[in-house]
Amino acid sequence: MRRRFIHLAAAVALATAGGSAAADGREASASLGIAINQGNTESERYNLNADYLERTNAHRFTANLELNRGKDGDGDEDVNNSRIGAGYDWFFHGPWYANSNLSWRQDRKADLRQRYVAGIGAGYQFFDDDRIRLSAEAGPTYISEEKLDSGDRNREAAARWALDYRQYFMEGALRFFHRHELISELSDSDEWFVTSRTGLRMPLMENLSASLQLNYDYDNNTEADSRYDATTLVNLTYDW
Repeated sequence: MRRRFIHLAAAVALATAGGSAAADGREASASLGIAINQGNTESERYNLNADYLERTNAHRFTANLELNRGKDGDGDEDVNNSRIGAGYDWFFHGPWYANSNLSWRQDRKADLRQRYVAGIGAGYQFFDDDRIRLSAEAGPTYISEEKLDSGDRNREAAARWALDYRQYFMEGALRFFHRHELISELSDSDEWFVTSRTGLRMPLMENLSASLQLNYDYDNNTEADSRYDATTLVNLTYDW
């Protein structure tokens, strides 16, 4: 599984790097954060985030990658989760678009070996220009997940709701972004999970910027002591 994941991660990374030679209509960014504490508190944290977007009048393709790793003061791994996602939108009538999406996630600390989510739906693009971008989408989804310890497999039909918001302030000196995704099983409304990414980005020089980001994940379909994961990231980001 790890080898398969490495190959998939490399493919997404290459796709993102390809965006660096892009013309108008393409965006790519990569963020890296490293925190190593020594002394009274010893720990290591590493995270990598990459995003890619390509848009024409009728089509939009997006891809994203997240890697988070960490060790505590005893050298034991206490963070190990990853996510890869991709989406395709077809704008068929003005701001209305048909959406398809696919994602894969693993989280050792949440007893999640792997989770695949595949869905379709409809979306509406409220704004999309150099200052503000706002869209919302919803539709049916299929979930397939496997637990790490027991090996139990679960496949369910679900409903998905997602929002993507980005806006520049102070004449482009400050960028605020927020996106979230909520997925709820149709057979049991208590079985749901949400992924949220919120942050601020400020340019430092040319294509380099500093970002402050809050990652929040909540899974109502797991043990109470591991249902949510909140991480604050201070990263350097390079944009193409």
